[in-house]
Amino acid sequence: MSLRLRLALIFAAGSLGTLLAVTGFLYWAFQHEINARNRHLLEAKVQEVVAILTHRPGDAAALEEELFGEDPVTPDPQTWLRVLGDPVPLETPGMAQRLPATWFAGPAKTKRGHRRYLLVARTVGRHRIQGALDITEDERMIISYRRRLLYTLLLSAGACSALGAWAAHRGLKPLRILAESTGGITAQRLGERLDPGRVPAELRELVRALNAMLDRLDHAFARLSRFSADLAHELRTPITNLMGEAEVALSLERPPEEYRQVLESSLEEFRRLSRLISRTLFLARAEDPQACIQALPLDPQRLVGEVLAFYEAAAEEQGVRLSGSGEGDLRGDADLLRQALGNLVSNALEATPKGGLIELSIRATPQHLLLSVRDTGRGIGAQDLSHLLDRFYRTQDALDRKAAGTGLGLAIVQSIARLHGGEILLQSEPGAGTIATLCLPL
Repeated sequence: MSLRLRLALIFAAGSLGTLLAVTGFLYWAFQHEINARNRHLLEAKVQEVVAILTHRPGDAAALEEELFGEDPVTPDPQTWLRVLGDPVPLETPGMAQRLPATWFAGPAKTKRGHRRYLLVARTVGRHRIQGALDITEDERMIISYRRRLLYTLLLSAGACSALGAWAAHRGLKPLRILAESTGGITAQRLGERLDPGRVPAELRELVRALNAMLDRLDHAFARLSRFSADLAHELRTPITNLMGEAEVALSLERPPEEYRQVLESSLEEFRRLSRLISRTLFLARAEDPQACIQALPLDPQRLVGEVLAFYEAAAEEQGVRLSGSGEGDLRGDADLLRQALGNLVSNALEATPKGGLIELSIRATPQHLLLSVRDTGRGIGAQDLSHLLDRFYRTQDALDRKAAGTGLGLAIVQSIARLHGGEILLQSEPGAGTIATLCLPL
């Protein structure tokens, strides 16, 4: 069922329910008023007879005048009265044939032929007073009024349904305009945004949410474009090297030793490509919204000790000292955290000269555990520090030195930190070394 039809039905049902309640109340009020007026009129007539019998018991003329009226031969009077208890009953002429005395022991209303009567009976001493009021015309008026109300209700229901359809069509116009506006936004026009001022207040939150979604998509597309361009650039270099070496090797007949050198060089490029692809796949899996880790209790001191032991030989060869300190508690994935710390230590070794120091420290705060890797290396300038976590980013110094690496190490560390609900913090100044800190929640 369409939203337009639902709104039209809800509007029609609400309007019909309101009309039904109003017409029902009007019918009840009208009927109640007529019945109350008739009963009051009949009670007043009976009360006059009661007053005569009570205060003037011997005044037969007054009683007959009240019962017979001014014209005792009226063929069809409106009010009928009867007094029982005297040797000779007194009653309005013709009442015995039309309204027998036994009828007044039953319901308050009765019907004879096409006539309807309201009945009242009172007992005063030894007298029994019976009164009747012809309410035929009033009943016909009530029936006619009820019929008119029913016709009005049916016509109003049709009008409300049509009005509900029109109101739903009119009310959904801003949504149609919004749909047209969003339909015009394509991958090439992600910079466009919807104007909240052109929609009703109820839709402004929706427009803001759509604009926020477009912002995220725009950033994601831009990041994907940069990532694709960087990946293509990184893949192009080793593939170009491989093609160049192969073409040179095949251009002339060469001794087996030269072919062996070409194969060894190619193998190194293949290894570089393999590392690049593995790290790229890791980043893609880590950024999956459904990616999660199994957080288990860990001993940070043992984790740091394993990383130091792994890099001890490389540090000794470079003449760099390694140290670890601190303690605390942590929950996380041991393999991923070991990889993150290993990347940080590897970067520190690459940047620290002979005689330098790399220190791994553990420090606990009320909400976080801080794993820091501090080196006494060359440091990083402010212009590079803000881009170090970008994929494939390499400092100009690293490019000049033709340092090994793909520029994905710190991006991987950042992904691992985010998988644990934490972040990575970098502090560095040229010539003063670098401090990389994994800030992980407890």
